[in-house]
Amino acid sequence: MREWPPIHNPDIRAWMALGDDEWLPALRARAAAFEKPPFTEAAYQFGLAYPWDRPAGSYLLRDGEVRPIADVDLEAFTANRHPLVTFGANGAPHRLIERFAGFAEPTDRDVLVLTGHLHDFDVGANVVPVPYGAVPAVLFHCPGAAVRAAVLWLTPLQVETLVFAELGYRLGRLDRARFEIDEVDLTIDVIFAFIGRTGALRLDDQPVALAAVPARDRTARAMTQEELLAALGDLAFGPGTTPRDIARRCFEDHDSVVRALLPLTEPTALRLPADSWTPFPSA
Repeated sequence: MREWPPIHNPDIRAWMALGDDEWLPALRARAAAFEKPPFTEAAYQFGLAYPWDRPAGSYLLRDGEVRPIADVDLEAFTANRHPLVTFGANGAPHRLIERFAGFAEPTDRDVLVLTGHLHDFDVGANVVPVPYGAVPAVLFHCPGAAVRAAVLWLTPLQVETLVFAELGYRLGRLDRARFEIDEVDLTIDVIFAFIGRTGALRLDDQPVALAAVPARDRTARAMTQEELLAALGDLAFGPGTTPRDIARRCFEDHDSVVRALLPLTEPTALRLPADSWTPFPSA
């Protein structure tokens, strides 16, 4: 079995080692230092478009360009990289370019993205929106379903970069998961993933799925970003709160949104079964 990505940066290892009672204060401290962009109509529409455009099939991202994989030696390219399943924003080329374009080594700028379906999982919503006014993706267990996803083949530096950027997630290994790759003959011996620390949102005691992420044999109700913001706005600030209202609050005072929602949504959140994944070893 492929080994865990080697993460040596002490700041990142310390972040990953935070316990359930420690990570939220640390996240708030980090978020407080972020620059607050102005809330505009364009910014609002950008959040509603999460998880953003991406090619329909597999691709190689090289020199900031999306390229076909027909000429890629898959065995050679993936030999020393780590497979991380992405089910949200990290599958979008513009997000990967933002994360990796500044690296000195060409290998740390290249990403192979293999699309397919992750079996027995679905992609739900986080229990709170993020500062740019979108409700991000969270995996939840759903036997029989097969959700559209992709596997990123990453260098250790790329893994470290994503770990430190994904504030509300833990790096884990999906145990017994099966990823069905589109039209590619490649065996994936292990799948790493970002696991939501708070679990997936449930409304009316039922999980909800992101409508923007297709799935076969889905049993959960699928909701758009606008529908999710409306539901969370009603919960946090009462009927009549529009999706634009709560998105604006996320831009201007995100901590107030977290304080209002978390006590209402986290206690009922759907977490992955403990025997379905293994967290990154803290020692």
